[in-house]
Amino acid sequence: MTPDDRDLSTSAVDDVFEVLSDWRRRAVCLYFATRDENGTDVETLAAAVARRGSAAAVDDGDTSASAVQSQLESEHLPTLHRIGLVDYDERSGAVKYWGSPTVEKWAQHAAAVTRRDEF
Repeated sequence: MTPDDRDLSTSAVDDVFEVLSDWRRRAVCLYFATRDENGTDVETLAAAVARRGSAAAVDDGDTSASAVQSQLESEHLPTLHRIGLVDYDERSGAVKYWGSPTVEKWAQHAAAVTRRDEF
């Protein structure tokens, strides 16, 4: 089966791997995938992502909530917004998750392999 057979373009596959390439973006997707709501504010999201980074003993710099919030706001949420997985309003700090079964499946697999699945 080729990507065309599954209606996945090369750019869509590249987007999936771009999302999965950073633990913070995987954590954002997993945060929403494990909840009933599909929206939150960036501060709440950053706290959850920071807890995930601390629990997983991520060796990637500062995993404090304030540092993670800054990273989400400046890099990761804009990337997820560009790809179409979230709507991110910089002014209000609101984040709405649109979801992607493909991304969620692979993020869950990455979490299982790396044992980074605790929030």
